[in-house]
Amino acid sequence: MAESQEQFFYTDDGNSIKLNLSEKRFEPYLKRSGYKYEYAFNLYLFNARLSKAFLFPLHILEVSLRNRINTIFIDAYGDDWPFQEGFRKHLSEEAVKSLETGIRRAKTEHTDDIVATMSFDFWSNLFRSEYDRPFWQTHMNDLVPNQQVSRKDFKKKIREINKFRNRIAHHEPIHHLRLIELHKAILVTLDWLCADTKSWVHHYSSLNNTIKNPPTASGESKPHFGERCDSSYSVVDLESPIVNFPNSKFIICLNNNAIAFVMEKSHLANYLLSTIDKEDCILADLNDHTYADISKNQNIQNNFVNVSSSESFSKASKIFTERGIGYILVNDSTGIIGIIAKSHRRY
Repeated sequence: MAESQEQFFYTDDGNSIKLNLSEKRFEPYLKRSGYKYEYAFNLYLFNARLSKAFLFPLHILEVSLRNRINTIFIDAYGDDWPFQEGFRKHLSEEAVKSLETGIRRAKTEHTDDIVATMSFDFWSNLFRSEYDRPFWQTHMNDLVPNQQVSRKDFKKKIREINKFRNRIAHHEPIHHLRLIELHKAILVTLDWLCADTKSWVHHYSSLNNTIKNPPTASGESKPHFGERCDSSYSVVDLESPIVNFPNSKFIICLNNNAIAFVMEKSHLANYLLSTIDKEDCILADLNDHTYADISKNQNIQNNFVNVSSSESFSKASKIFTERGIGYILVNDSTGIIGIIAKSHRRY
């Protein structure tokens, strides 16, 4: 799913969206959020991002498992094993129906096309106890050639994963589950099949980054302004001389104890360049010039807005579209904790 960095503003608490999702589907998120609508929607979006993060490892596991089983069945029953009575006689009535459905849906009667249509339920159910003797007493080592794994242990792991996969496929809540453990279960099962494939999936899986940014009870999605602001700033009086310019990234200038503007060293440099005289000399005495002079010269009065440290950083993009705003002052209960400057990159 695309992840916009701009805040979305809900009308009527997002009631039309809720009705399209259905009250029943949205209710678990409302309940968990204490019936705070924005928080509930952020939980829903977080759940969607988590589901997306799991698609890659689940996809690779499902394809790897069905291809490995296909190879085993070809060796045991022939290239057209889905049609062989020697194979079919071992299947339950339910499994035969599932196989027939796959055959009907396949583009051709070629085994590879049939395998591609079979559900993960079909493959995971092949590890039930009734299939131990016909399939896995002689082929478990072919399934997991470099590991000592029993059919029973494999069944337990793959059924847990399949149940989880079906929750994602049916767009159900997963954000409250033991996601780190479930991710580990997928990787362990992949490792049983192929260590290199498991390492590849582990390297490119995005779950760890996704799971670190859940929405907060305040309803503001992470990251927050408090996590992104720069605390390197100094406070000076508007009428102070610029001779003792602080060595901080940002300067907050006060006028009668109220913030007048925010500036950086680049503003000072531009001001000094503007004072070059006809002899190409910069002003001689910095004691004669104040921050007020810089403000007038650079036209930077009221170039800031105040926000709470717990507000979502996604709001920065909209804030910086306001004319004349170049800085965000981030506040908590103690006062200003840092500053965020407008830049050329997208927020």
